[in-house]
Amino acid sequence: MSARLLAQAAVCWSLVTLGVSGQAAPLLVRHNLYESADSDTLNYKGEVLVLLLEKSKAKYGPYVLQKNMQQGWSQSRAYSRLEHDELDVMATMTSVERERAAIPVRYCLYKGLLGVRIGMGPAQTVQELESIQTQEQLSRVSVGAVFDWPDYLIMRDGGLNVVRLGDLPSSFKRLQQASFQLLPLGIVEVGPIARRNQLATISSWAIAYPTAYYLFVSKSRPELAERLSYGFEQAIKDKSFDQLFQRRIGPELNAMGLERRHFFFLKNAKLPPETPLQRKELWHPAIYGKWP
Repeated sequence: MSARLLAQAAVCWSLVTLGVSGQAAPLLVRHNLYESADSDTLNYKGEVLVLLLEKSKAKYGPYVLQKNMQQGWSQSRAYSRLEHDELDVMATMTSVERERAAIPVRYCLYKGLLGVRIGMGPAQTVQELESIQTQEQLSRVSVGAVFDWPDYLIMRDGGLNVVRLGDLPSSFKRLQQASFQLLPLGIVEVGPIARRNQLATISSWAIAYPTAYYLFVSKSRPELAERLSYGFEQAIKDKSFDQLFQRRIGPELNAMGLERRHFFFLKNAKLPPETPLQRKELWHPAIYGKWP
């Protein structure tokens, strides 16, 4: 996102009312898309949110962002707040259950690449598992997944040996203690996390399945969902979403060698039938059309 857009967004955040007679009050958007609970820096998902609000501002008017986030929130906790109208928008991987409980904005923030999972673990373990070549060999590897992530059921139902984890922070200690062998995370996120925890990453292969990572909106805020969908269409048409994606996500994809990897594809029975897999422009070319 350009410095101009970020500056405009900063002005919007500080507004409570326009202060101009006859004009509607700004649209309030309560969200949790920050680097951490004690930071006011937007993460990539927050930058996408601002982009969509800016792209829709000419049609829908001004907006105000309000931080609603606490330290240690799990996906389940944040989603519960969305369902109970204490949060307007959050970002998470889709599933049939989640799309029943909230309004999905069906444009994948990661172009499907959060479904490309790279295993990380202790260096010696990773070295031993680099040579895996078949699905049968993969099924003998113990992999960890947090219980409330859709990935847990996807990998389990795909025939993998999945160890149930309580949360992500505690999983690193269990990984070092060899409670399981690999912790697969999305290719868009695994590199920095592995480096922070002094873990190695598989370089030759990846687990992959069709999925989408959306902005989800509270059912009480259909006007916000409509606005974000409109903004996403505008950002796709003028390539501003591609530019933001390339700037923020592209370097990590290059570092993790997306194009050179062998994929072990799994089915995703939890993928809603409404997922727009037919829209080629919404998905990364490395995986588009290769799903089972």
